[in-house]
Amino acid sequence: MTRIMKKTIAVGNSSFVTLIEDENYYVDKTAYIKAVMESGHAVDVITRPRRFGKTLFMDTLHAFLTVTFDRARQQAWFKGLKIAEDKVFCEKFLGQFPVIFLSLKGVEGQNFQWAYRSFTRKLVTEAKRHEYLLESPRLGDEEKAMLRSYSSQMFMRELSNLDLAESFLGNMIAMLAKHYEKQVVLLVDEYDVPLARAAERGYFSEMRDLLKAFLGPLKPETGPIVNGRPVLKKAVFTGCLRVSKESIFTGVNNFAANTVCTENDPALSAAMGFTPDEVNEMLRYYDLESVRDVVKHWYDGYRFGRQDIYSPWDLISFCSKASKTSDPAARVPENYWTATSGNVVIDEFLGFLSDADADRMQLLVDGGVIEVEINEQLTYAGMAFHKLEDFWTILLFTGYLTVAERLGPKRFLLKIPNEEIRQTFKERVLARYSAENRSFARHGSRLVQSAFSGDVDGMAEVLAPLLRTYVSVRDAQSRAPAENYYHGFLSALLASAGDQIQNFKSNIEAGDGYADIVFDSGAGSEKTGVVLEIKRAGRDENMTSVLNSALAQIEEKRYGEIFDHMGCAKYYAYGLVFRGKNCLVGGGALRMLGS
Repeated sequence: MTRIMKKTIAVGNSSFVTLIEDENYYVDKTAYIKAVMESGHAVDVITRPRRFGKTLFMDTLHAFLTVTFDRARQQAWFKGLKIAEDKVFCEKFLGQFPVIFLSLKGVEGQNFQWAYRSFTRKLVTEAKRHEYLLESPRLGDEEKAMLRSYSSQMFMRELSNLDLAESFLGNMIAMLAKHYEKQVVLLVDEYDVPLARAAERGYFSEMRDLLKAFLGPLKPETGPIVNGRPVLKKAVFTGCLRVSKESIFTGVNNFAANTVCTENDPALSAAMGFTPDEVNEMLRYYDLESVRDVVKHWYDGYRFGRQDIYSPWDLISFCSKASKTSDPAARVPENYWTATSGNVVIDEFLGFLSDADADRMQLLVDGGVIEVEINEQLTYAGMAFHKLEDFWTILLFTGYLTVAERLGPKRFLLKIPNEEIRQTFKERVLARYSAENRSFARHGSRLVQSAFSGDVDGMAEVLAPLLRTYVSVRDAQSRAPAENYYHGFLSALLASAGDQIQNFKSNIEAGDGYADIVFDSGAGSEKTGVVLEIKRAGRDENMTSVLNSALAQIEEKRYGEIFDHMGCAKYYAYGLVFRGKNCLVGGGALRMLGS
């Protein structure tokens, strides 16, 4: 009996053309090309966890839309796929647009200069892909000279040419539109990676400003260029975390974000990740129907909008191994997630959580649900403040949690999606949240007790060992706003003290300015307030003078007035000056109110 050869499963292959031409197994997502192109939005931002097929989907979009010199080959790629059934759409969109396709994965560095160089390498690669424009009769000498500059890494890598990098999209789109006399499509994969790395390494503001200028052509005022229509037909961005519109998409109208929480745009819910029907078909093809229930228990459970979704990377990895053996004992699911889903931000948050948060995490591991307010306007810069809703938001967007039920516009019941993630959660999240990390709350309690008693030395004794543990050299060298990291560090430490403090406020209007941190001791006739002014010194020898200026600022700006409104009888004012892993605390004199 002749055995029919099955298609190869190409684990990790994100090239649509390679999958099709090499006759690898392909889960057909081409129908979602129409959903994207006819979404009604000029700019679509689609966020999904890592390894959910974002890059392959973007590559499929590129292969379908782009103008090619081999039309017959392009049509063959999509023959027999779902999108080919829509003849009218294919006639209108297949091979009809010049496309700029950028992946910002790998745009990072220890400082902005090195990250900028990795960014320009992406631009140069894309510019070289369009060097045929140098022969275009429709482009002038000045435009061709600009394209030559864009194609030179030695030229583009220099920070002195940053303005040219910022204008790359606008100029390339204009040149392509002029050459083809067609509107242009822009595809940007992993769009949030540069911001994530910048936030981790202290150059967030520079990277944000670069990307904001770079994406300027998405604004409507770029005006009609091609046949009386806007030069940009469509822009699609994919990433892991949603970046707030105000961060890099300022001024972009007709903008829509489709996240794991989006329910009002069901057409895109299953564009990435595998549906139950797609999984069942794959299991049937590889004669793995007998392990369907096990596969569901291990890799199903995600909910994007209202759609049930399996993790595609894990399902493909499992099928690749299981399909090569007939031994049932060898068809045991494995945890593929642990090795592929690192997230520095999660690790950083773990040190800032309370005992109550650990109880919530244990509830999740035990199969329960937790009620959470999600921050869909999350910014990477804001993560430095380690707000609790940001922690749960990150876990949701990175695939550690999924939506069990929507309770309101921002409130959700969350759960762990499946057994694979439950194991990962235990190993990576709950296990790392060790007794040492849980002691963070006890340190927070000691800090608060010292603050409410005017004990400056006690506050310093709490902070000194924590700074050695939680502050790295990169924080000391950060180009971010000087007090940003330390402000977040203190906010998390104080929040971990639980109900020992009340009315905690950060960057609150007080007197004639904005106080960094204020809180009080709660109800009672002896209700006590505390105000903290945070500074960072550029040099060790300047710490004392910076401390004096912090204390003077509290007096000059009359921050203490806020405690009248908070009903406090007295308050303490402190200056805290940081320099790397060192801290100087001053003040602590008691101020009486209402006398």
